[in-house]
Amino acid sequence: MFLDDVEQFSEADEIEYHDTMTKVPFSIHKNANKILIIGGGDGAIARECLKYDSVDSIDLCEIDEDVVSTCKEYFPQMSSSFENDKMNIIYQDAQDFVKSINCRYDIILVDSTDPINQAVPLFKKSFYENVEKILNPNGIIVFQMQTVALDPKIRAEVFDSLYNVFSFIDFFNCAYHRKELTLTLFCLCSKKRINIPSKLKSFFDLKQPEYKKIKDFRDKVNWLKEIS
Repeated sequence: MFLDDVEQFSEADEIEYHDTMTKVPFSIHKNANKILIIGGGDGAIARECLKYDSVDSIDLCEIDEDVVSTCKEYFPQMSSSFENDKMNIIYQDAQDFVKSINCRYDIILVDSTDPINQAVPLFKKSFYENVEKILNPNGIIVFQMQTVALDPKIRAEVFDSLYNVFSFIDFFNCAYHRKELTLTLFCLCSKKRINIPSKLKSFFDLKQPEYKKIKDFRDKVNWLKEIS
């Protein structure tokens, strides 16, 4: 499926992205009950969240109702999650939703498109501040960050915002093979320091050359926060 001429997913390898984005925060939190998904209109992130017995409810905020209806028609292996009783779909602009909602979440997964068109506000400091407010004290937020990581102009603003909003920042990635190795970077944030379990260390090992600046930023920012 494509949006704005950009590929969003392929049936052949979507599991790598969606499994990694959910497995990492759920393995760290271990008892996440209330989940918020921002974007994710294909249903695959919700599908993966529903595999965890601790989950009581999932709110999914999607701006584009056509994405949901299209995936229900053509990608039932992903969108079947919407039929689960634990699911609640809200068709609304996410920046308005996070400002108005008064509940708190254990895990928030921002499965957004790249920072173009309607997704641009989801990479701004005001959005990060609002999602931080609706996160439980032990909660975890994960943002999709691949394009941001590779664009120096966008990266500087986004990373500065993350630094000023969250107490802990780390990055992990998933890799899948097509004609060549394809990578996706995620940013994990929380209100307190997190010790990454040893079984997850490989996801946080940013050894690819294109991630050097990301690794340098992560190591420096968490050191600064630790000594402050």
